[in-house]
Amino acid sequence: MREDIITAASTPYGGAIAVIRLSGRGSKQLLRKLCNKDFKEPRRAYYTTADTGTIKDKCVVIFYEEGKSYTGEESGEVYCHGSAVIAREITEFFIRNGARAAEGGEFTMRAYLNKKLDLTEAEGVLDLINAETVEQARDAFEKADGKLCKKIRDIQKNLADVIAKTEVSIDYPEEDIESFVLKNIKNDVNKIKREIEETADGYSDGRKIKEGIKVVIFGKPNVGKSSLFNALMEEDRAIVNEREGTTRDVIDGEYVYKGRKFVLYDTAGIRNTDDGIESEGIKRAFKAIDGADVRVFVKEAGDDEKKADCIVVTNKCDIKRGEGINVSAVKKEGINILKEEIYRRTDFVKKGITVNLRQYSALIKAKECLKRAIDCNLTMDCVAADLTEAYDELGRITSVIGSDEIIDKIFSSFCVGK
Repeated sequence: MREDIITAASTPYGGAIAVIRLSGRGSKQLLRKLCNKDFKEPRRAYYTTADTGTIKDKCVVIFYEEGKSYTGEESGEVYCHGSAVIAREITEFFIRNGARAAEGGEFTMRAYLNKKLDLTEAEGVLDLINAETVEQARDAFEKADGKLCKKIRDIQKNLADVIAKTEVSIDYPEEDIESFVLKNIKNDVNKIKREIEETADGYSDGRKIKEGIKVVIFGKPNVGKSSLFNALMEEDRAIVNEREGTTRDVIDGEYVYKGRKFVLYDTAGIRNTDDGIESEGIKRAFKAIDGADVRVFVKEAGDDEKKADCIVVTNKCDIKRGEGINVSAVKKEGINILKEEIYRRTDFVKKGITVNLRQYSALIKAKECLKRAIDCNLTMDCVAADLTEAYDELGRITSVIGSDEIIDKIFSSFCVGK
């Protein structure tokens, strides 16, 4: 437990209520000094008066005993009116009386150091704070709730059993059981490797949830791609003109539908042209199409061109209807039907627990260690070393091990007061 007390206002100024947090041995004494009241019962809300010597305010105060708070330390919270002056005065009162201003993420770092959270849960808290969509919030809560950590720890437990078998062979060489053990553990290691691969597959889904599903609109010039882009975005982002080749570069924007984030791209009309700038725009359009999760091919009625693996959209259906989904971008007809179809085609997202880049990297390294252990005809000593290295790589996720550099990098991303 750290001896110093940290304090921070953990809510933006200007709302109805501001929350000032304390953590560290002596927090209860500071609360008593602020309110001239003895808080005997922990985790009980006291309605009282805060008096800093310069201002007074009616507030609610909660005290948490050591071991039963967010940080694991003696802690307190003051819920005052949301005035910037009041919140600042209370914070400065605590600092004048021995506390110090908390660094960004320091409350959660203390929770980690006091074993109230592991690294995956801490990263989940950060993702929850920064969530922009319902789907991001759900995904972040699963991590903050410890689901990923439990899964990796189960893998580590199975791997520890395998390591124990190799250690027996090393400790008792006179029994000549090395070849038997190697054969015996191969199936176990392959099973663990498959579990790691399945978990690592969650990186792609995690990235899509966080960054958004890439949806690319493409087609010939002047079929209404930019108008459709604006209709889906529900704002005029792309320039619309009857002249062909108006869109020269890829334009993007974000929208949320049913709690899922989508990144929409409007592209240059695809045709043969001698115009150098337009040709560059068409090259970029093809690049965007190749990297898309969902492709929306826009055409007019009577155009019989076919495209595979695309949502076919006939625009200007107010003039004439055609195949696929009929829309009128100008009159906003059929737009919700198209949004629903785009959403339906992204059901591949979130089939399991997701992982971030740091966690994915550790999983891939662990998998490589396991592959080397069973595929390279190594001695039992080397096999045991590779298995142990794989275990340690997984520990970078579960915080069984972890370098200070990794820990500092994670917590420095948090806001002050969390």
